[in-house]
Amino acid sequence: MANNQAIKMLKDQDVDNFNKWVKRRRKDGKKAIDLDDQNLGGLKLRGVDLQDAHLNGTNLRGADLKGANLENARLRQTDLRKANLSGANLTGADLSKANLKGADLKNAKLKDAKLKNATGV
Repeated sequence: MANNQAIKMLKDQDVDNFNKWVKRRRKDGKKAIDLDDQNLGGLKLRGVDLQDAHLNGTNLRGADLKGANLENARLRQTDLRKANLSGANLTGADLSKANLKGADLKNAKLKDAKLKNATGV
């Protein structure tokens, strides 16, 4: 189930408070944030911390995720068309069946990322 507080901060493009909220959750032993099937397309989320987040089926089309931390994130069947992922950390991320057509992956870290059946790579 998606976390309404997290979704509101992201849709408000309040990256600083979102990242502080994530840091507090981790300190309390909570890792994953469920953001499956959300519409976050076109948002400016530079430097957002989405490590271990569940983003399966989420619309991130045209989102600005420059420098974002998406390490070990679940991005299966996620729409990342024309997303700015330059400098993003996608280490260990699952991008199976994700659509990356036109996405900017310049200097993105893709070590151990799963790209099975991803398009546009």
